[in-house]
Amino acid sequence: MTNTPAPGASSPVRQKTAASEARGARLLVGLIGGAFLLLIAAFVSMIFLAQGEVRLNAVGPIAAAPGAERGGVVFHGTANIWEVRGRLTQDDARQVSLAIDLVGPTAQPAPAGLQLSLSLERADGTGTPIPLDHRLVRPGSLVATSAPLETGQWRLRLTLPEIEALQEFSVEP
Repeated sequence: MTNTPAPGASSPVRQKTAASEARGARLLVGLIGGAFLLLIAAFVSMIFLAQGEVRLNAVGPIAAAPGAERGGVVFHGTANIWEVRGRLTQDDARQVSLAIDLVGPTAQPAPAGLQLSLSLERADGTGTPIPLDHRLVRPGSLVATSAPLETGQWRLRLTLPEIEALQEFSVEP
């Protein structure tokens, strides 16, 4: 007489295969879940690792013209909630002229009472920063002019509440 398994009963080999498939599926789900948890943890930690400085990007050059004999650069970037759009030109005496527009997230200009300061400093950190007096042309738009600068690499520092925006440029001989 042969022993035939009862209907619905599985063989020991089939049970081992099903158990290893279940283990593999659990391992795969665990790995995917762990990857998602690491991704969430990375996003949460970005809040605590945020820096207080942002770089403004050079968009393009400004050709030499009267009053800007050495040309200049157009720059753009975001500092906190403000979109910064600027133009930096240099005259024949190596004076830097700045024109900066600050625009909010809903396209409104920055209020006149926004606390900000402008300064120039050597890019290598030597010397003392040179504060720039600026004047408001209209809401969200300001202009400033520096004294003649020495040749070399310089950095414009725009200080806003909670963040500073930086733009590097060079002054040629």
